[in-house]
Amino acid sequence: MSNFLSTEKFKLEVRWEKVLRPKSGEMHLVGAYLTGPVLAQAEKINSNDHITIDFCSQFVVLVKNVFTAKFSWGEVTYGKDNKIYLKNAMITHDPLITGIPNLENADYLVIDTKDHENEKHLYNMLYPAYTVDDENRLYDYRR
Repeated sequence: MSNFLSTEKFKLEVRWEKVLRPKSGEMHLVGAYLTGPVLAQAEKINSNDHITIDFCSQFVVLVKNVFTAKFSWGEVTYGKDNKIYLKNAMITHDPLITGIPNLENADYLVIDTKDHENEKHLYNMLYPAYTVDDENRLYDYRR
């Protein structure tokens, strides 16, 4: 996946077992966990927190920050397998945005955290994110 991230060391992956869609604009990620090289240097991830992810880099758009979503979670558990497990993980977005595919069970997200080191984080509130399919290809949102 290094073809779209500036450096591999800042890559954070969000994976899950199953996606539930109880209502428009809401996707629950059952069995969600974080993995990736950035976890080796990341600070502790708090329970009951969230980040705003920005999918615009994967679109062909003229205006940045058009499609952002809130990625939130409940309890955080650090596994011995170098994964961070998230209970009650979900992605919420404006249900009026059209043309956004629903995440599938085999998909995953790659989040670029390069601008979120301690000295830069306060100035960068969005995390660029990319949807990847089960064959490790970027999803083509233009389809």
